[in-house]
Amino acid sequence: MKNYLPAIDIMMCHLGISFEQACEQLGLSQLEQQTLSALQEQDMPE
Repeated sequence: MKNYLPAIDIMMCHLGISFEQACEQLGLSQLEQQTLSALQEQDMPE
């Protein structure tokens, strides 16, 4: 699941789309989006 994060980051930066839009483009479910969102928040440096 964590493997999607780099792709989502690239899509957000280069295509200018939101996290949710990137997840939709990758065909992720709402539950998968929530899981990735939580993982992304954990990985962010404080």
